[in-house]
Amino acid sequence: MEKELRNGYTTGTCAAVAVKAALEALVYGKKNNEIEITTLNNTTLKIPVQRLRVRNNFASCAIQKYAGDDPDVTDGISICAKVQLVEELPQIDRGAYYNNCVIVGGRGVGLVTKKGLQIAVGKSAINPGPQKMITTIVNDILVDSEYKAIITIYIPEGRAKAIKTYNPKMGVIGGISVLGTTGIVKAMSEEALKKSMFAELKVMREDKDRDWVIFAFGNYGERHCQKIGLDIEQMIIISNFVGFMIESAVKLGFKKIIMLGHISKAIKIAGGVFNTHSRVADARMEIMGANAFLVREKPEIIEKILNSNTIEEACDYVENTQIYNLIANKVAKKMQEYARADIEVSAAIFSFKGETLAESENYERMVGECFAKSK
Repeated sequence: MEKELRNGYTTGTCAAVAVKAALEALVYGKKNNEIEITTLNNTTLKIPVQRLRVRNNFASCAIQKYAGDDPDVTDGISICAKVQLVEELPQIDRGAYYNNCVIVGGRGVGLVTKKGLQIAVGKSAINPGPQKMITTIVNDILVDSEYKAIITIYIPEGRAKAIKTYNPKMGVIGGISVLGTTGIVKAMSEEALKKSMFAELKVMREDKDRDWVIFAFGNYGERHCQKIGLDIEQMIIISNFVGFMIESAVKLGFKKIIMLGHISKAIKIAGGVFNTHSRVADARMEIMGANAFLVREKPEIIEKILNSNTIEEACDYVENTQIYNLIANKVAKKMQEYARADIEVSAAIFSFKGETLAESENYERMVGECFAKSK
């Protein structure tokens, strides 16, 4: 029997815990050995404090990163925060400013140098999820205080670890990124993950009247379901395994698939790639460029797309937005062709901001049909 793998927590969660421990030491005089925190997916964790040091107007804290059974190069390293209380916030070039704090990366936290990431060029590579966790903590603790906080996240081993990541290629230099959309690192072997998804799909199909399913890569799809009122119980997160999940849906007798996805992964399906992991295949810019040619984008625009760092950056150069309709229809068509069965597929694609870029021609009709069945 295959043992259940242990989950871990992200670098972003570690940074937020370090901030909380340091702030509580400064404001309340607490020197906790363990910190309780609620992650972005509402999971409550108790995380040990590795090291805490307090001075008159600042405190620093280190939290040891724990990746569980996930093969993460950051496992075991220290994620640190220095928190300083001031009356006025100074101007810091790399900082992200909020009402009562500024968050900036120090030693071992990368600097964003290319477009297309979730952080602007010239800022520290501390993603929106971790920033949200940190600001929530600061708001709670400094709610009645006249002080504001300068928060510096630093990772002593960050520069060395960055060499073993895609960061330099993606335009994050000088260290690693502080990441986390949920706060949790879910560890599963590929086979265990596939078995889990198939089992979930099988349970959905137990209701014989519900012969439709929603596939999503992650949070964007879930938010879209909630926005349009589709039954989120009929949605399954498929990770990178598009082909496997299409085959599973056919095997279990589903008749309709609604595919919801961020364009950075959906673009691969439009090119006939059915495992979207970057190690399996990555022709995103080439597929985007080819489709730009088909909608008669200018040659100089196509060249910019081909030389982009990310699909999000490539989207910034698009002038003819018909490309998104073409891609959405191709996603639906390629998935339907892959199924080789009596099954219909529709698709909607999103940007990083969660905005709908396009829907396949059959999307609204299929959503209407499925919505009626979910009543």
